Amino acid sequence: MSRRAVILIGGGEYARVVADALRSNPDAFELIGFVDPSPDGGMASRLRAPHLGDDSALVRYPDALAVLAFGSLRPTSARCETVARLTSTVGGWATVVHRDARVAPDVAVGEGTVVESGAVVQVGARIGVHCVISASAGVGHDVAIGDYAQVGGLVGGGASVGARAFVGLGALIRDHCTVGADAFVGMGAIVVRDVASGTQVLPGGIGIQGPRQWKTS
Repeated sequence: MSRRAVILIGGGEYARVVADALRSNPDAFELIGFVDPSPDGGMASRLRAPHLGDDSALVRYPDALAVLAFGSLRPTSARCETVARLTSTVGGWATVVHRDARVAPDVAVGEGTVVESGAVVQVGARIGVHCVISASAGVGHDVAIGDYAQVGGLVGGGASVGARAFVGLGALIRDHCTVGADAFVGMGAIVVRDVASGTQVLPGGIGIQGPRQWKTS
């Protein structure tokens, strides 16, 4: 397998997580730097990778892959916009699965997705493009994760998480439930019935004691 040069898009704290995942696959990827118009101070040193400049620097590396190295509570804003803006500039999008993640061999993982160390993805799961599967996440068998979704909780078997949805740390999604597109499931929330697209679900028994406990945006 030939190594591909990769550039991180973003220079904040989360960039270090993505860099760690890349470096866990030294035969596949070589991290050559990151772009950010205003990176966190000292990030080049902490990343052990040079700051190449802002997005305009990408034209100097036409063959390099890129990967989003920032998160967002509302993926429809920054992450989607960045991919739309930069796809024609970069040499492609790296799909990064940390070597310490447990991903079943038949799992389909879309381009630009990052699966962090410690995540578990079981057989038959399908993960879309530019998703984030966090270190604390557990994705059950035959789960479908839509494009740009970010998952930090446990998603039961046969469930689905729609495009651009956000599932916070420690959230629990019951098996065979559907979390609609653009939904927001807060940290520690429990979902035991379908969540409509664009709905906001907050912790505290949400989805257990009746519809009156659902909070919508």
